[in-house]
Amino acid sequence: RVLQKHDAIMDAEKLWEDLNNHERELRKEAFQLREIWHKTTELHAVNDEERAKLEKEAKLDFVPAAERVTLNVGGQVFETTAGVLTKDRWSVLAALCKKHNPPLAKGADGTFFLDRDWWTFRHILQFLRTETLPQDPALLLEMYNEANFYRLDSLCEAIRRCVQRVV
Repeated sequence: RVLQKHDAIMDAEKLWEDLNNHERELRKEAFQLREIWHKTTELHAVNDEERAKLEKEAKLDFVPAAERVTLNVGGQVFETTAGVLTKDRWSVLAALCKKHNPPLAKGADGTFFLDRDWWTFRHILQFLRTETLPQDPALLLEMYNEANFYRLDSLCEAIRRCVQRVV
């Protein structure tokens, strides 16, 4: 019986020592995570500064957000505003709204002509307006391919997130 009591005490001491070791490891890990968090926060601040500088140097000077823009996509005419098209500032659609030297010239009728699928484009425009996506997987794939053409990174990312939730 004394031997059993001694073994129980030894087991408790071993357990206590293990708990203390785990606690030390957790504190060490918490410290490392705080350091990583601080470094990440600093990197985000630097990134934001560099992005602002790059945008200024790139002269992303767009027409006023309320200005109407007419697009002829695959024979279908769409009318929207520069504010909608510039939601993704580095996209082809945003570039059409530059005050100086857009990548395409307007036609005689004042529209930009894009030889792309209008059926898919209407969903892209809807996303830019509302940030909502259709649920049809085949349509999402078409939209993803078109979003790559238009360099709509925000749409590509939204589709990836949507597909990941489904899978």
